[in-house]
Amino acid sequence: MRSLVILLTLLISLPAAQGARLRRPFSASIGVNYGFDHNGSASGCVDYGCGGVCYNTHTGTDFPLSLGTSVLATAAGRVTATYNGCANYGYYGNTCGGSCGNYVKVDHLDGTVSLFCHMQLDSIAVSVGQNVSCGQRLGNSASSGSSTGPHLHLGFRVNGTSIDPFAGGCSQSTSWWVGQGSYPHPIPSATCETTCECSPGQVENQGCGNCGNRSRTCGSNCTWGGWSGCSGEGPCAPGQTQTQACCDCGSQSRTCTGSCQWPDWSACWGPDPDDGQVVCETQEPGPCAEGRRRCADGCLACVRVYEPRPERCDLIDDDCTGVADDGYPQEMGDPPPPWSARLIDFGVPQAAAAGERFTGWVAFENTGTETWTAGSLWLEIPRDHLEGAVDWLDESWPAFSIPSLLMTDVPPGSRGLFEFTFRTPDSADDPLNARLQLVSGTAGWLRCPSPNVDFSVLILPAAQPQPEGPHTATLPDDGCTCRTGRTGRTTFPWPLVLLPLAWIIRRRRRLQA
Repeated sequence: MRSLVILLTLLISLPAAQGARLRRPFSASIGVNYGFDHNGSASGCVDYGCGGVCYNTHTGTDFPLSLGTSVLATAAGRVTATYNGCANYGYYGNTCGGSCGNYVKVDHLDGTVSLFCHMQLDSIAVSVGQNVSCGQRLGNSASSGSSTGPHLHLGFRVNGTSIDPFAGGCSQSTSWWVGQGSYPHPIPSATCETTCECSPGQVENQGCGNCGNRSRTCGSNCTWGGWSGCSGEGPCAPGQTQTQACCDCGSQSRTCTGSCQWPDWSACWGPDPDDGQVVCETQEPGPCAEGRRRCADGCLACVRVYEPRPERCDLIDDDCTGVADDGYPQEMGDPPPPWSARLIDFGVPQAAAAGERFTGWVAFENTGTETWTAGSLWLEIPRDHLEGAVDWLDESWPAFSIPSLLMTDVPPGSRGLFEFTFRTPDSADDPLNARLQLVSGTAGWLRCPSPNVDFSVLILPAAQPQPEGPHTATLPDDGCTCRTGRTGRTTFPWPLVLLPLAWIIRRRRRLQA
């Protein structure tokens, strides 16, 4: 029975067809004297062939090398640890170097690690992080650490677990040696594993140049052929930049994309000449005329420093249309203009008989900074509303197109009252539609915020009675009397207007002409 077990073990110990990759860690033909114990924690030991070429709890393979024998890497890899500080001769139970003495650990970068123990002091020829090739000298053998005589202890781990690299009836079925050797004292092969670089006919592609591609093909000898030429390249390399001048003072750039293609050029931009402090004229009206020489979109230009905004009542052409305070702006500026007025209330009859006279009134607030003096402001019918005004003219008017003059001084913030008398046309065909605008003898037409009033009076045939009550609105009490129903001749205080009357008469003559 025992002979059958030995026979099976010998058959299994032949080099495995797959998984073999280790060579023996020295040159001399020396076999194993103590192997890996497969008996676990039980007493006694069992080697890979189910024999006893081992000792209890041994987790490696011992080779009886004499002092100073070269120790070689079992396979290519990277040095991950070394120790060099133990005497060449230790003893059983010595803990120097973690009982391993002077050692070298090589990670083969495929989940397997080889550990070489009990090496000679100051003989270690590699350093941590160094890549080593199969068969490269690592150092010399000795008896450092927990050792009773010169030898090499080879430890082997797969994914962190210590295993026996020999295959056998009491071990795994696959050997990790290139050639395992014969039981019970196998001498592993000293040949490094040779593997194919590739499978015959296999094609490998690789990026090249500017996002191009090249390829190579594996030959029948399991080696790669040469690379083909680089094809499919883009016009630029990722991250490459270009810059060019544009317009008068600008430049633009672009950066090559990750796909080796040029994107569109960036916007044209450049610094302002003299930090943008050169004054220039924009040829725009109002405050928009002031500009600075700028590099706008890469081109030299006179750029305005003031941006148009909604018109305010401030004597400034805020919207840069060429006319200040146009459109009757309601928002007051700070400070307000010297001459401005806001319509508060007015009163006229809703209807009047043809050919009759009626009296009306209008109140304005002085929203400017100058006091309105008596006789210096008047109500005037604007030129574009003069059609038909001859029919309205009443003998109480100071001048043609001027129905009323200011009678009292009105300081800023106070209200002024204007009273007027109109004569209705003799025909009742159309209503009387009138506009009255405040005019200053000093500043001319007041422009804002609401220095005018529009009203309409229905003209009734002379035989029809008038509707009861005037067309009026409520005027807040500010100390003045606002009358809406007065008819007949108006008593006019001529002494207050003698001074401006000459100017008004000249204006009347020009309008009639």
